[in-house]
Amino acid sequence: MRNAWLYPLTHWNWKAALITAVFRAGACMAALAHSSLHQREHFGAVEAAYVLLTAGVFSAWQQQALGVRPVRLAWTITVLAIPLGSLAADSALHLWLDHGNMRALGIGAVIFTVVSGMFHWHVMQNGALLVGDDSRSLLDDMKQMPRLAATFVTQPYNALSAWWTGPEVEFEPEA
Repeated sequence: MRNAWLYPLTHWNWKAALITAVFRAGACMAALAHSSLHQREHFGAVEAAYVLLTAGVFSAWQQQALGVRPVRLAWTITVLAIPLGSLAADSALHLWLDHGNMRALGIGAVIFTVVSGMFHWHVMQNGALLVGDDSRSLLDDMKQMPRLAATFVTQPYNALSAWWTGPEVEFEPEA
């Protein structure tokens, strides 16, 4: 267990931190479109700073969780526990610094966090946005994103289709 806490020191995921900071700050500013420009800028700056500092650590733990067995436990850690824990800490920070002006985020932030966690799981399972021995360049990772986004979107359909049709059974006529 001690190694789990030290892993982010050697595998801080700068790729995820950079990408997440840009997207989350923009999403928060868009969600607060009805607020004043100053409030949006402050909220976005707090979000970007928080994510830059923490997303690399959380993503390192997610990458480490890829090796957890059973796979369902790894999925639960990567998609639910770490992202929702991060969102809870993020919300607490905004409650403190933005004086509770978070009504626009609400349930949408939880849904976005879980879907984002699922996408992160999918991407990492397919070898992208990893750091350390298994990593590639950020440019190589970005080149994979269109394919990974497409497979992420079509994967539920493919799974449902496979479940619906069931396994193919070949019948051999008796002689």
